[in-house]
Amino acid sequence: MSEQRLTGWNKQKPAFTYAKDRKFGPGLRRAALYADLGLAEATGGNFHGEIIKVNKEKHTPQGTTGMHRHDYDFQFNYVLSGWIDLVIEGIEGTLTFKAGDTYFLSHKILHNETRVSDDFSVLQIYGPAEAGTEQLTPEID
Repeated sequence: MSEQRLTGWNKQKPAFTYAKDRKFGPGLRRAALYADLGLAEATGGNFHGEIIKVNKEKHTPQGTTGMHRHDYDFQFNYVLSGWIDLVIEGIEGTLTFKAGDTYFLSHKILHNETRVSDDFSVLQIYGPAEAGTEQLTPEID
């Protein structure tokens, strides 16, 4: 049997990330802080990974991301701490995800993060790394 290797996006460089001492800074949302995990560089721009947490200086209980969609092919989220309420196109009502839960958003699906706990943090991976966001209703901090 001969060895077979996959081709394409798996030609990434080795990447080792350790989130504990990561520096958090600004990103897409004003009421959140982001720590880049280095996946974009490691995968040639095929994937992006980050940890997102609440920016306690800007976030308010009525904060919402507003209804929006991304040009990502996919968006995978793993809730690290706290909880989040989401409204997702095609699903009736509001969904709540807590620490340990995962959720997957497909290409251009409309969604709105309507509430998060003060201790909310999430590991988010999406691809491709460079993709746009279309904002349909306003974001509220």
